[in-house]
Amino acid sequence: MKAITLCAAIVGIVTTAANAANITWGSPTTISGASDVNTLGNYFGSWAPYDGGANGAPVNGVTFQGFSDLPGLSTFQLDNGYNGFASPGTSDGNYNSLLQYATFSNESTPATFSWSGMTPGNTYLVQLWVHDGRNSIVNAPTETVTGGANTSAPLAYGSGDSGPGQYIIGIFVADNTGSETLTLSPGAAIPSAQLNLFQVRDVSAVPEPTSLALLTIGAGVLCAFRRKSNRA
Repeated sequence: MKAITLCAAIVGIVTTAANAANITWGSPTTISGASDVNTLGNYFGSWAPYDGGANGAPVNGVTFQGFSDLPGLSTFQLDNGYNGFASPGTSDGNYNSLLQYATFSNESTPATFSWSGMTPGNTYLVQLWVHDGRNSIVNAPTETVTGGANTSAPLAYGSGDSGPGQYIIGIFVADNTGSETLTLSPGAAIPSAQLNLFQVRDVSAVPEPTSLALLTIGAGVLCAFRRKSNRA
């Protein structure tokens, strides 16, 4: 019976990992202020790990949830929490407070998390933050984010000896499972996968992006994604 249960658990993990649409990633961007928080389309869900008071600290009109409202949220290896990271030093107190919390792994291996409940065929935006602020210039930690077949450029946990970390935005079309899985792979320096803040937005109804929208999401990722979709 134990062997059957173990096999079922392994199959569940493999199935979860397979539910990963290909995400088109923008460029990592250094945290600077409340306008970092994307507001395109409609809010779907968020996660402010280990911050039970997160919903009392909205940023740029977005209310993040410490007790995540992402349907079917499952985490693997992200089993530690901390609330003492340095403030990123922006002009928004709520933003600074949220980014001092994180979930992380004490292992050097990649960590994954997944969620479900999305509408198959709809276009979604994901935004993920990593920040420490207690930086070592000699050993500067980083991580990449993988969604489907695509891996982002490395995100830095800090800049300089005390500067803020970075966020990244990606776009994808939900597959027929309505689920997605992200893998956080730490770099070689002080390896530990980490997540400070995360949101998902349904941008299916967003019209062809204007130059302002492109600026908002960074690096023209939505425009590039729409062009790719139109050629498919």
